[in-house]
Amino acid sequence: MSELLSHIATTEEIRISQDPFERIIGQEHAVMLVRSAVLQRRHVLLCGEPGIGKSMLAKAASTLLSPAREEIRVRANPVAPNRPEVVIRTLVEDVDRDDQYPEDVFYIRPEELPYDVAVEMGYRCPHCGSLSLPEQGVCIDCGSAKRCDWKEENSYHGLFRALNLIHERAETTVTRVDKQADGTDTLVIYQRDKFDTIKVISRTTTQSEAVTEAYDEFTIVPRSASRFIRVSGASAVELLGDVRHDPYGSADGLGVPPHQRVVPGAIHEAHEGILYIDEIATLGPLQKHLLTAMQDKRYPITGHNPHSSGASVRVDDVPCDFILIASTNLEDLPGILPPLRSRIRGYGYEILLSSWTKKTHDAVDQLVRFVAQTVQEDRKIPHFTAEAVGEIVSISERMALKLDGQPDSLTLRLRELGGVIRIAGDLAVQDGAELVCPEHVKRAEELAFRSEIEKLSKGQGHLADAHDYGSYFL
Repeated sequence: MSELLSHIATTEEIRISQDPFERIIGQEHAVMLVRSAVLQRRHVLLCGEPGIGKSMLAKAASTLLSPAREEIRVRANPVAPNRPEVVIRTLVEDVDRDDQYPEDVFYIRPEELPYDVAVEMGYRCPHCGSLSLPEQGVCIDCGSAKRCDWKEENSYHGLFRALNLIHERAETTVTRVDKQADGTDTLVIYQRDKFDTIKVISRTTTQSEAVTEAYDEFTIVPRSASRFIRVSGASAVELLGDVRHDPYGSADGLGVPPHQRVVPGAIHEAHEGILYIDEIATLGPLQKHLLTAMQDKRYPITGHNPHSSGASVRVDDVPCDFILIASTNLEDLPGILPPLRSRIRGYGYEILLSSWTKKTHDAVDQLVRFVAQTVQEDRKIPHFTAEAVGEIVSISERMALKLDGQPDSLTLRLRELGGVIRIAGDLAVQDGAELVCPEHVKRAEELAFRSEIEKLSKGQGHLADAHDYGSYFL
């Protein structure tokens, strides 16, 4: 039946591959096409029944991506404040700049901070100058509010800060530009460390670079961000981005500058990476915006709430050059926007995943590895005996016959089969058993499919099949 099964006593002896593609069972054709799609930067639509590995395929595809080369920043626009500009910093630019202006990194104690920096980071009281932790909002010596930035020209802002209505927390990072005697500038970044020491990053640079980096640019998608972005389709904000509301709008000295309130959408965060949309038909009208982003590879970010101060802010030409991997059930295919589906098929692959595979020695060996893999990933259930794995194989055969009408086959509905494996493991834990035995698997089979049997017996399914369901899954 299985060469692998005949040579093991338990699943603990089975080697589990660290390659995520090798953990996908029975979808060799789909794996081959997805690998090609990532290499050639093509879009993919995965079609098939629930629980057959669509999400696993998309996640595995992300391991083939090269490291990101671009960082997306937004820069203040002094001419039109509500129209911030996009700045793309590439890896080559940063390497060249770092070679020319090397960084000096060292650590200091809070009492060694410059006075104004210590006040801004919450270490010193702005009234009496005494030292205390940033978490202490009131000075322990004079009793004054440490974070009350009351200034004559900005008194209302200070009042609201004192009332803890704005920016309650002290700054954890402060940036300064210091002019040197030789005419150059030094960009100095003070960062609070977890051990209450201060990390200081100092770099000599040109005046324009220092001013830009310290004050005008705000990173919205760093190179270190994940390039595998999964979308639920819950809102336009999640997919397309937003501009946060500020009660003071862009008022000088009061509100947060527009470029610092920009929130990237999933399409922007997936730049140079993979945007995975599960059940793409649920996006509804948002599919039109997705299609535009795929075509132009750039999409603006604007505020979506008409009553928000962010509604007047717009950032044009934000990069969103991503690989779309979308999944859908077969019955939901009509819900996909025809032009969107046409673009995927014209510039990528539409892949139908199978819910069953013929029972061969290789297929059984893969299923045996799946059992061991499930035990390893769960981390809460014991390993299976070879006989218990044999019972899992038998259940897989019965599922293929009943759900897909395929004799002498194995099911690829591995989410449901994985449920049986985990229930069997839980039953073994309850019994205090060191290994999962065939009896645990038989009991798990009954528990896993009882809801289906009850649904059929109550007339919510095909009553004629109720007896057969019972005979197969009991």
